[in-house]
Amino acid sequence: MQNPLLLLTFISLYFFTIPPSAATEEVAWVTVEGNSSMENITKEEARRLAIEDAERNAVEQVAGVTVSADTLVSNFTVSSDVISAIPYGKVIEREILTEDIQVIKDETKTRPSSIYHVKLKAKVAKEKGNIDPYFKLEASLNRTVFKDGEEMQLKIKPTRDCYLTIFNILEDDSVLTLIPNRHIRDTFIKADEYLIFPDEGIKKMGINLKVHVVEGKNITKEKIYILCFKQPVDFGNKFEEGLFGIYKGSSAFIKELKREVVDIPLSERAERFLPYEIRKE
Repeated sequence: MQNPLLLLTFISLYFFTIPPSAATEEVAWVTVEGNSSMENITKEEARRLAIEDAERNAVEQVAGVTVSADTLVSNFTVSSDVISAIPYGKVIEREILTEDIQVIKDETKTRPSSIYHVKLKAKVAKEKGNIDPYFKLEASLNRTVFKDGEEMQLKIKPTRDCYLTIFNILEDDSVLTLIPNRHIRDTFIKADEYLIFPDEGIKKMGINLKVHVVEGKNITKEKIYILCFKQPVDFGNKFEEGLFGIYKGSSAFIKELKREVVDIPLSERAERFLPYEIRKE
């Protein structure tokens, strides 16, 4: 099946890796609720936001913290990524128990408000260790809204020497590996230097990064997940390569990736989520 997201071509390099730690997870199941206003958004979007609200509540309950707006800003997150980037824990499994649309009457408004409500069970894995305040990652896309077929470009700068991994999270929550892959093996990047991918030199060699709307849809919402590690990390073959526009459909999902990442101490990594939309012209 053709990968609806990216058509990639790469050059060959080589590197050696070591596997991540296999420490035992500290996990807990909790039952939580979440809500989202349905004003000016689609039912699908309201449902997603309500689930994220519930997952945030689950992390707060297990970690014993309050995830404030300042915390979210300091971790370079946006609403669609707050759960995955909270530095206290990650929801690695969930089961939706009930969901419905509730109508709330407010005497101060001319018409009632609609709220999307969910109740779910969540399995939360607590993060290990503490964030290294000197290990940060600056990253951005050339734009956040693309037209079908436009080229994407990443700009990345870490604050220390590290090893880079880039994942692509598709709309169905499946995960593709962009870097490393069978052709790009050397993922070392230097501190305080910008990495542009692909840069003009690479583009002249026919290497590009194009985005495409999922067949049958007008808008596709997906994410780039960038991780930098102090030591090389090998995720094995769990996540399919996002190469040459071919997607076999055998890749693992975001919940499997979260299990892998949460087992690596916070002090050993820096991470960024970059959400974007692809729209038909």
